[in-house]
Amino acid sequence: MISRDIIIEKLKDALEPLPYFYAFWLEGADATHTVDRYSDLDFWVDVEDDFEQHSYIAIEKILSEIARIDYKYIEPQGHPKLRQRVYHLAGTGEYLLIDFNWQLHSRAKDEYFYIKDSSVENALVLFDKVNIIRFLEDNPLKYKAWNDARLGESKYRYTQHARVTKYILRKQYLESYTYYNRYVLEPLINVLRILYTPAYASLHLLHISRHLPETELNMLEYFAKIPTLEDMARKIPEAEKWFSELIGRLGE
Repeated sequence: MISRDIIIEKLKDALEPLPYFYAFWLEGADATHTVDRYSDLDFWVDVEDDFEQHSYIAIEKILSEIARIDYKYIEPQGHPKLRQRVYHLAGTGEYLLIDFNWQLHSRAKDEYFYIKDSSVENALVLFDKVNIIRFLEDNPLKYKAWNDARLGESKYRYTQHARVTKYILRKQYLESYTYYNRYVLEPLINVLRILYTPAYASLHLLHISRHLPETELNMLEYFAKIPTLEDMARKIPEAEKWFSELIGRLGE
């Protein structure tokens, strides 16, 4: 079976000599040293703007030489300088998706960087010809205002639990479930993120099992498991108590 190491090596060897590729790196499990049998590949390239189409052709040609591309999806992107395509190669494991991300070279340099020694998000550099990939010291001022706004929104939501309980009283599970997630669970996630991964508070539940202490993780899972309306009603006041405790730990 074709391994992830073979895919990485083939792409690096083929892309590095091409002059319109300025940098090539991995994010995700490879960069945070958490690869297991279920990990996909999260590739990034920095490419000359005028050679965007050439880069698609080049990368898909290399992948096709490794094995037939049996799946391809072009992911819509909101950013004008970012592109994303997801591939799977025939003969590779079902979990070994290739998540390929393009950054056009003209993207503003102050938009992206990695925090040194972060275990949450990092980059494994395969080549970097012109110092594209920057590792900076953590600076809480860069995300303080954003986190303060997120915290304010979370506090507001905890004053709105009547939006949940009215649907519980109406015996409408789906509506109750939706509002429980928005007004009870999501604020807990936000505060835990601000406490434990303040530079990455926007990650929501992404890999949160790796980022929280076991005690906090078990508590969050407890509040996420809501099979019945009765269970939901019982957990709301319990969640309010824990939310207040977490807020207190933030010094609020």
